[in-house]
Amino acid sequence: MVSSDLITALDKLDILDDIKEVFYKNTGLIISFYYSNDGKYDFYPKFKKNEYCMALQSTEEGLKKCLESDNSALEKAKRTKQYCLYTCHAGLTNVVIPLEYKGVEIGSIFSGQIVTEKPTVEMFNKIFNKIKCPGIEYEVLLKSFLNTKLMKEEDLLFGIKLLEVMANYIISVEDENFLQSEIYIKDKEILEYENKEIKLENELKKLQISILEYDKENKEILAKSNGSKNTHVISKAQLFIQDNYYKNIKLNDVADAVYLSPNYFSTIFKEITGYNFCVYLSKTRIKKAKKLLLETELPIKEIVFKTGFEDYNYFNRIFKQTEGIPPAKFRSIAKSNCIENRKIIQKVRMNI
Repeated sequence: MVSSDLITALDKLDILDDIKEVFYKNTGLIISFYYSNDGKYDFYPKFKKNEYCMALQSTEEGLKKCLESDNSALEKAKRTKQYCLYTCHAGLTNVVIPLEYKGVEIGSIFSGQIVTEKPTVEMFNKIFNKIKCPGIEYEVLLKSFLNTKLMKEEDLLFGIKLLEVMANYIISVEDENFLQSEIYIKDKEILEYENKEIKLENELKKLQISILEYDKENKEILAKSNGSKNTHVISKAQLFIQDNYYKNIKLNDVADAVYLSPNYFSTIFKEITGYNFCVYLSKTRIKKAKKLLLETELPIKEIVFKTGFEDYNYFNRIFKQTEGIPPAKFRSIAKSNCIENRKIIQKVRMNI
């Protein structure tokens, strides 16, 4: 179970205003968000509430019955883990979609407050006799009921599908927020463990120095980063690649290792390193292959598998694209007594 402290309050998501507007413009349906963190409801549009519902909720008893009806539907939706289409105690058709993230309830979306058949006096009389609303005039309720929005069932189903898309998008935003929060918390714990009195900026500089000593290839990137969080995360990813390049690692594996979603990781990895993940991994493997070609007598086919390549011909092609010559010729030049060739190999060694 995830701590609720890591979950962003639903009403803090900036994207909600855009989502509400898109939904209303496409369906004409009133939408309300229930926020689990404070138990409040937020309607959109704020000044176009259903008159029938407002009349029913004008008394304490009427409001209580409305909430009971909504809560009953929400509980059913949470049990089935899908939307619940229901008719409230006052005869209106509604839908509710629960929003849950990693086992924590963050809220729910309500919409509807419509009728799927043309409202009539006869229809209202049957409802009125059941709901029994002391303190609310019959004529007031009747007039507002007859003005209730009429919507075809297929149009309502379209609205439900749009709501589900919205709910999934909200959860995806919440997921990104959660991952970023988790990275921040983990880094903070490490820093506090090592030295609580050292400021974050100084600690990150120390971490950059240790990374530079481990892998000179990161020097230019870290020098430009000035301790940015993204560069710090990508540095960890590069170290992971250095330790696992000979395995069948994928982009998802590296993204998981630094607690990022694959799409977000791919974007910032290319932004900071200048290479997409596949190209960077290939360059790392070729670099390790050159070292083995120069410093060992291993057969080339064995070097292929030791550096993470699965196909001999593919290795030859990538090596030639990168170095300008096939691996066999690269090795033969290294063993040559030609002074010029030895100078070339010396430069190669300096870059490994």
